Amino acid sequence: MIPLEFAFTFTFVLAGSFVRFYLSPFWNRLLLCFVSFAMVETISLYGGLGEFAFILYAVFVFLVSYSFSIYGAFASVVVAATLTYAKSETGWYLTMVLALAAVFGVLLYRQKQRKQLSDRVWLGQLYKQSRHLSILKEISIAIQSTMEVGKLLHIILTAITAGYGLGFNRALLFLVNENETFLQGAVGIGSMSKDEGIRTWNNVVSRRMNLGDFIELREDAQFRDFHLIELLRGMEIPLRSGDHVFHQALTEKKPIIVRDLDWADTVQRQLAETFRMSSFAVVPMLNQGKMLGVIVVDNNVNHQPLDLEEIDSIVPLAAQASVAIENSRLYERTQRMSITDGLTGLYNQRYYQDTLHKLALEAERGDIRLSLIIADIDYFKHYNDTNGHLEGNNALIGVANIIANLVTGTHVPCRFGGEEFVALLPDVSPDEALKIAEDIRAAVERHPFRNGENQPSGKLTISVGLASYHPGMSVQHLQDMADSALYEAKRSGKNRVIVHAEGVVLP
Repeated sequence: MIPLEFAFTFTFVLAGSFVRFYLSPFWNRLLLCFVSFAMVETISLYGGLGEFAFILYAVFVFLVSYSFSIYGAFASVVVAATLTYAKSETGWYLTMVLALAAVFGVLLYRQKQRKQLSDRVWLGQLYKQSRHLSILKEISIAIQSTMEVGKLLHIILTAITAGYGLGFNRALLFLVNENETFLQGAVGIGSMSKDEGIRTWNNVVSRRMNLGDFIELREDAQFRDFHLIELLRGMEIPLRSGDHVFHQALTEKKPIIVRDLDWADTVQRQLAETFRMSSFAVVPMLNQGKMLGVIVVDNNVNHQPLDLEEIDSIVPLAAQASVAIENSRLYERTQRMSITDGLTGLYNQRYYQDTLHKLALEAERGDIRLSLIIADIDYFKHYNDTNGHLEGNNALIGVANIIANLVTGTHVPCRFGGEEFVALLPDVSPDEALKIAEDIRAAVERHPFRNGENQPSGKLTISVGLASYHPGMSVQHLQDMADSALYEAKRSGKNRVIVHAEGVVLP
């Protein structure tokens, strides 16, 4: 028959093996050590301290040492040595062997701990890199959806601040102006206070959104940080005059972390006073060596310290943003060139025709009123022949500048071609349109154009024709009316404004 003790041990081992899958690692190790001790004692009880039991004691000490390091080694050696002294005359010898087993177990335990720590570090880095790549992928997709600079900046800062992104509490972006003389606050995301930040984040968490959803959410007016943006856009940081942290980051072309504020630095003092920053990081935005701006981040809500590894994760986004901004600006310049006159800077004939048709449709629906001005420089061929084409171009530019200064807001000044200019005046009455036309004529007459006194009339002047849209009128009819009025202004002596009234046929 099987002894009762062996049956009990066997049952205990089976039950323990089942239970250990539902316990924590600590209790698993403790159970393993206890079972080992029980088996050793059972064998010792029935077989004496033979050679086999001797080995089992050493294994027991090793297991406990490997499981609980120094504490386990000390406890197991004491227990094993006490029992062996009581049962064997060679206890002292066995104690030395047990001590060696304990040392070996502790060394292996330490090695295991180092390996686990190393694995955790590598897994952590792998997770971070995977997360950053995922963010870059989402941002790349989002960036491709627009060519607007404002929306591009919004997407980049959302990726930096969103908990589903890099997770910084706040981000500000400054852009270098075209002359590279100063940095202008452009856009910012984040709260001005801890309580405000917590409320916003709780609202976001309750919606269970991914980064793409968060980008769309940030376009919602209720999630715009209007006070932050208002303060930011009021900031202009001189770029070339002054040694400050922004200039340092751009010239050294690397991120800078400010942990202790330097109040002698004007930018650091301004950020501290305006946005209550106590520590922050500055990441430069560069594209092929050209300075485009800086991104400033801080953790004003959770007060997490800024470390270089986390800040370095912004660098790829800043580089991607720099390229996207340059491409967007190039696109905007190309679009602007396609609708503007190269000499005068006014809108060109193509833009005029497109806009005229759109405004005429609105006027036909009764949404707006619409008037059209056509102006022509008097005796321009004489001015060109007398003064040369260079001065002729200067005269065209001068007239264009006068028109641009007086035709503002929603009104559309254009160069129609040659020495002829047009202006679309939506949402003004015929009397208001007449006043604008007369102001333009008088301003040109007063302007001191070079050698204007040599003109047949003693000065450089313009003639102006004006017509207003009426329901049922075609676009061509409106243009013909304004053109007829201009012809009459020329025929009747030049340097005047003639209004073409609907139903009145001019000679």
